[in-house]
Amino acid sequence: MTRQAIAYPAGGTAEITSFRLPFEPGGEVGWHKHVVPTHIYVIEGTLTVEFSDGSQQAFEEGTGFLPMLNVWHNARNLGSGPLTALAVVAGEQEKAGIIFRDSQ
Repeated sequence: MTRQAIAYPAGGTAEITSFRLPFEPGGEVGWHKHVVPTHIYVIEGTLTVEFSDGSQQAFEEGTGFLPMLNVWHNARNLGSGPLTALAVVAGEQEKAGIIFRDSQ
C-alpha cells in the first residue's frame, strides 16, 4: 500500500499493541489515519480500504499490509460474510497511534 519509510516513533516509551477487528457485512472502522507504523493482517474475509479521493484497495484473507501514515481512509467489509483482521500498532505509551476524523 505504501513505499513510505518505516521509522519507529522517537521520544516516548515504546509500546506495541495489537487488537482484533471483527466486521459484520457492511461494517466499517470509520475515517481515520495512522500516525505510527501499523501492520494489518486479514484473518478472514476481504478488507476494503477506501481513500478520500474515492479510490479503493482490497486485501484478501491471508494478506497483510502497512497502511500509509497520515492519510485519511476507511476500512470496510463490502462482502456478504464476516471479516476479521488483526492490527499491530508500533507506538508510544500514552499517545494515540490512530486518529479518528470525528475526534478532531
